[in-house]
Amino acid sequence: MSTTTLARLALDSEDDVFVARQVGRECALELGIERLDALRVATAISELGRKVVSSGGGSLSLAVRASTLQVALRGGQPSEQWSAAVGAVAQLIDEQHVSDDAAGIRVTLEKAIPTPAPTARILTKLREKLLARNPASPTDELREQNRELLNALAEVRAQRAELEVVNRELEETNRGVMALYSELSAELERTNQGVVALYAEIDDKNLQLRRASEGKSRFLRSISHELRTPVNSVLGLTGLLLDPHQSNRLTAEHTEQVQYIRASARDLQRLVEELLDLAKAESGRLEPTMSQVSLRDLFAELQGVTEPLLRDGVELVTALADVDVIVTDPALLRHVLRNLLSNAAKFTDSGTVTLSAAAAEGMVTFSVRDTGVGISTEDLERVFEEFYQATSPLHASVKGTGLGLAFAQVVAQALGGRIEAESVLGEGSCFALRLPTVGTLPAPDGNAPVGRDGDGDGEHA
Repeated sequence: MSTTTLARLALDSEDDVFVARQVGRECALELGIERLDALRVATAISELGRKVVSSGGGSLSLAVRASTLQVALRGGQPSEQWSAAVGAVAQLIDEQHVSDDAAGIRVTLEKAIPTPAPTARILTKLREKLLARNPASPTDELREQNRELLNALAEVRAQRAELEVVNRELEETNRGVMALYSELSAELERTNQGVVALYAEIDDKNLQLRRASEGKSRFLRSISHELRTPVNSVLGLTGLLLDPHQSNRLTAEHTEQVQYIRASARDLQRLVEELLDLAKAESGRLEPTMSQVSLRDLFAELQGVTEPLLRDGVELVTALADVDVIVTDPALLRHVLRNLLSNAAKFTDSGTVTLSAAAAEGMVTFSVRDTGVGISTEDLERVFEEFYQATSPLHASVKGTGLGLAFAQVVAQALGGRIEAESVLGEGSCFALRLPTVGTLPAPDGNAPVGRDGDGDGEHA
């Protein structure tokens, strides 16, 4: 990278220092350096130039290297005064380099030139201009320095005035920010008080809902037990009336009417059982009793129970993959699967109902898939809600209470799993019960939790 020398000056007297200062300032201005920065360069030359003169004399050179103005001063042997001067000048320029040898000390000052960097032609003209100039007298240079100092002082005062204006604006802004902060703090405090009150109200509502739920559960248990006795009496009496060994046999018309009564009583009995199951589940009394369950035996039992429920033309298919024995509550598992199979049988007029099981990653998935009427997307989101029944016209012919799937989901959760449903309206449904393959077996002394008595009839809507 080439260096272009612009001027060389001897520094042997105070007059030489004035000339060097003037040349340095004009050179900086011609290179596009701002006036204040040019004044700083001139001041640095003046300060170090005096040290050069006091050390016995020396020289000054001005050069341009790339985009940097370089001022090199060479003087006699350094002293403590040199160090102080060099330290003071460091604040006026961008960079400085100091070296000394047997010939004396050399100080190089650097000041960045604004882009674009001057071309060789511009530097040549500047060198010629500096060589042709007539240096001013020391008095003129002092006057120029005074003017520069006054201008610098004026600029400092203007900057100070601007800073005062900015400070006043900042103070106004700070007052506004503090006022806004106070207002927001007060609003936040009021909001917090409202949130606390809202939480208290929510807690009160939760308590009321819990009491209402407990009251509903007590009512369901009570009414279920109360209804059981008359329903069982109706079933017993109709059974006696339909007994073919009775001496006074009913006519065909009376027999048909009693059968209607008996069928209605069985429907009422199923409703009572569902209400009792739901009440037991909501009260927290549904505690599974774990034991080993053979899925092969369970599937054979479910097949025998489900096939009589199927319509003509519907086939029950079972598929047991790579799992046979799991640990769970057999009665509760049987109840859930019978419920799902019963529903599939109700809503399938043709095709197949498939019961399958497969294990993976410590879980076993029981799937009940059918080719029945299916469930719409809107209904599928609510099929596990209590008392909810599908609203599609395809389901209108099948009546139910809407409790079966709700209770089945509660049972699945009690066993450590859940039921998931997929369906396409008009094409069929698939209900998947996912359970862990290994549950917690009862203690060896037999003090296991008391399980649910009986497995229900499984015919839940």
